Amino acid sequence: MRTYVALLRAVNVGGYGKLAMADFREVMKKLGYRNGETYIQSGNAVFDADGSKATVAGELEAALERHTGAPVGVILRTREELGRVIAGNPFAAEAAADGSKVHVAFLAGQALPTAKPALEAIVQKYPARRDRYHLAGDAIYFHFPDGAGETKFTGKALEKAIGAMGTGRNWNTVLKLFAMTERSGEPVKQ
Repeated sequence: MRTYVALLRAVNVGGYGKLAMADFREVMKKLGYRNGETYIQSGNAVFDADGSKATVAGELEAALERHTGAPVGVILRTREELGRVIAGNPFAAEAAADGSKVHVAFLAGQALPTAKPALEAIVQKYPARRDRYHLAGDAIYFHFPDGAGETKFTGKALEKAIGAMGTGRNWNTVLKLFAMTERSGEPVKQ
């Protein structure tokens, strides 16, 4: 049994993708996942399951689609992977000052080789925004000094630029989800 963190894409955002967290927990339970806990309403969960990451993600996506009647993107990370994301934060000082201004976009796969120039084009197009990013394999770190509300690194623009499905979480949520994984007793390697 392995501990996973599930990050659902576009759930309960702006009236789109409605999913009650009690229903999310019930779906996990019906799949036989253990210790399922959710965190806030944006589709975050920690649970224990047998099976590879790809198998578990596929099971969860299919079950959520059956439940909601619409596709629900699922990105999974293991405790170890989430620990590496935390350890690799290039905006650690900024996150310590205000975790709501540092975000991580978790990607379903590696970004395309063209992602960096596409992301840089977004930065250049909006110089008044002081947004910064750091591409790191299957994660992109962002620092939004003026807040995330007006960023141009939105879901659709971001997915087009990187060529992979992604979902973002602020730093406070990332840390909370990692803390939730510690209940399993599984050792964390960073």
